[in-house]
Amino acid sequence: MVNILSFFLFHGRLHNAFIYCFFVSVILHNLFVHICQRSTFMLDNITFPNSMNTYPIYADLHTHSISSGHGSCDTITDMLKAASDRGLSLLGISEHGPASIGSAKTSYFQSLKLASRNRFGIHILYGCELNIISAAGDVDLDDDTLSTLDYAIISIHPPILKPYSLPDFTQCYINALKHPNVRFLGHIDDARFPVDFEYLLEIAKKNHIYPEINNGSLMPDAYRVNGPTNCRKILKICKKLELPILLSSDSHGTKNIGNMQYAIPLLNEIDFPSRLVLNTSASSILHILQ
Repeated sequence: MVNILSFFLFHGRLHNAFIYCFFVSVILHNLFVHICQRSTFMLDNITFPNSMNTYPIYADLHTHSISSGHGSCDTITDMLKAASDRGLSLLGISEHGPASIGSAKTSYFQSLKLASRNRFGIHILYGCELNIISAAGDVDLDDDTLSTLDYAIISIHPPILKPYSLPDFTQCYINALKHPNVRFLGHIDDARFPVDFEYLLEIAKKNHIYPEINNGSLMPDAYRVNGPTNCRKILKICKKLELPILLSSDSHGTKNIGNMQYAIPLLNEIDFPSRLVLNTSASSILHILQ
């Protein structure tokens, strides 16, 4: 009887020790993963140390929360948590302008000046992806509201402007540069809205405006036309002009925040200078937005 009790007592202790070691190992593993994630970027669902990448990604400014509608279902809090997990230090929220179906209205953008600037270790910027709504370069937020934002991306979206309705949309973009806080050209790679890249980018440089290379335009299921071909053209011109670019995930919700998996190989292919990639330094972005 004593031997039986000793057997169970001994094995009970082993069982408890095993459970204790298991939970300690889980805690240590999670701590290690968190530390690693703070210095990694995402590529095809695999994490790589930013220190091993020619183009470390510390910022993503073209993202959309639930306030942009059309399929976005994550809050800004969700977006910030994802950005923190993926090692970013700067996140920009750039909801679609009011002309986009289901997107935020003017009052939403006016209230952003009251929003928090730092959460979960992330510095937050509040902008807008403006819709160009006419050939004259009119946009869908008034200048007073734009003046309260950190930045604006100017883009063309159907059906707000009809694809191929003009032989050249270059002047649409140029006319829109006059609005306050416009800092970035949004997905000008879309062949449905053709532009003279060389001329537009020369004008952009003179006005301290920066084109984005939109990862969404490079995805295999991208709905934009000729994204990879046109992004190569844009990168080659920017390299020649010494014009910095912004890599953009165009993430709708948390899924693709910080994900530049199709953009980075393109940069490597062209041997694009890392010093001209704004995302490699959060301080560089903050500097140009001053």
